[in-house]
Amino acid sequence: MRQTPQREAILKVLQTADRPLTVEEIWARMEKRRSGIPTVYRNLERFVGEGWAESILGQDQIMRFVLCRSAHHHHHLSCETCGKMVEVDACGIETSLAGMEALSGYRITRHQLHLFGICPSCRAAIEG
Repeated sequence: MRQTPQREAILKVLQTADRPLTVEEIWARMEKRRSGIPTVYRNLERFVGEGWAESILGQDQIMRFVLCRSAHHHHHLSCETCGKMVEVDACGIETSLAGMEALSGYRITRHQLHLFGICPSCRAAIEG
């Protein structure tokens, strides 16, 4: 993929974010807003297609984007208190997926698992 100032600015925002961001949040955090929101959308779609980022549908039904640091299959864990997100470098549900395939007749080609909990910082504040 060709390197452009817009793509670099989007990646820089995603690299410094500790939680998934909406397109509007990404655009607002870009230092030099040389592009419009539609350009940010197009580039994020491309990043998702390349596996550099992942789109995550929030509980509010708004799509957000997060930079993926792992090149291989992984999942995400989000804090329900502060919204911080981390990658979980394990899957562990392959056996369940095989059972689902056997029961349904489907061939599962991919899956996305998003886990929720309370991060260590928020737990410390709560349990204080």
